[in-house]
Amino acid sequence: MRRLGMAVAAVLLFATMGFARENRNGIEKEPFTINFEKLSNYLQLSAYQANEVADINEYFMQMQAESMRASEKNRDKKLRNAVYGNLKLMKKVLTPDQYRKYVTLLNVTNNNNRILNLDK
Repeated sequence: MRRLGMAVAAVLLFATMGFARENRNGIEKEPFTINFEKLSNYLQLSAYQANEVADINEYFMQMQAESMRASEKNRDKKLRNAVYGNLKLMKKVLTPDQYRKYVTLLNVTNNNNRILNLDK
């Protein structure tokens, strides 16, 4: 059982590393950038779900961009609203198992981003 848990943790770690896009030019980036093709394969989306998730992902990226342009005072609030709005929309489209995987992926990505920002 312990080996299974370690294997799942390793798979999630490698999957997250594949989803996260690195910051190549030093400009502040969106906190959550996702490769849609990899996300679709990871969540095993149906054709209908893939279209809906693509639209939600595009909207999420727009909301993140708006939050990054906001003043320092409003940035965290706008980003939080973007994340919670994304989760609400995804919950309507995904199955409970897919949604659990998606939330796990966002949490791991967020934790990795925090660690990377601490190193700077």
